[in-house]
Amino acid sequence: MGTWGSGLYSNDTTCDVRDIYMGFLRDQLSNQEAYDRTLEKCSEYIEDLDEAPLFWFALAETQWKVGRLIPEVKAKALELIDKGGGLELWEESESGGSGWKKTLEKLRDKLESEQPKEKKIRKPVKIDQNLWNIGDVYAYKFHTDEAKKYGLFERYLAIQKIAEDLTGEELVMRVHLFDKAFDKIPTLEDLKGVRLLPLDYPHSLRADIGLYMSKQPKLIKKKEYPEEYLFYIGNMEPPANLAKPNIYISDEDWYFIESWGQYFQVWQGIEYETVAEGVFRYVKG
Repeated sequence: MGTWGSGLYSNDTTCDVRDIYMGFLRDQLSNQEAYDRTLEKCSEYIEDLDEAPLFWFALAETQWKVGRLIPEVKAKALELIDKGGGLELWEESESGGSGWKKTLEKLRDKLESEQPKEKKIRKPVKIDQNLWNIGDVYAYKFHTDEAKKYGLFERYLAIQKIAEDLTGEELVMRVHLFDKAFDKIPTLEDLKGVRLLPLDYPHSLRADIGLYMSKQPKLIKKKEYPEEYLFYIGNMEPPANLAKPNIYISDEDWYFIESWGQYFQVWQGIEYETVAEGVFRYVKG
């Protein structure tokens, strides 16, 4: 479990419980159904002595906030507050968990106060963000000051969508880049024989270090789509047997591509070879 602070939601467990319960409500389950499904899905947390208090604290606070606090959840949370649930996480800290104790006191005050009226939970509207088909190739025109650092300003880099995946409930697509900068929009014919650009550093030419060959930018809303800098080239078969990449890009728009110029610059004149299928390529020693 990751912990980064003394706030109620400054750890992975409470965030998970909150999101799981709210996800069931957004799916339009009744409160009892959402509660039962949360108990089922979070059974490992409930059975773990360290994480069980965090489960009940998060569930009680979330239910209170949306006006659905179940008496047994409230009672369980208050019981664990009295026992100092979660303090064992702070045994080795200099503060002795003083911040967490304050968090528990605030939680107690909230749970013992009158909860808000039951809030209507709307089912989220799913937006079709899938603008590209698998195999589609686009040319991206570099246009910011960042690109000037790498000699790429107003040049073009070819990007191909090679797969799409779900991360949680979010649709993302996987892309790779071709290792050549063009002075004008390239054609599919221009891309023949062009190697893929490693999206990683050479690692001092060590042959035992893997290189990431693809990344996963989020599919984006059309209003955020920079169509003035993306030009459709065509569609061609992506490489077969690509493994899932280990790098995920969380940027909400496409302008982070500008920083990829650093990889283009560093790999010029360096050879590497494929020794295994998938995203892992190795530098030739």
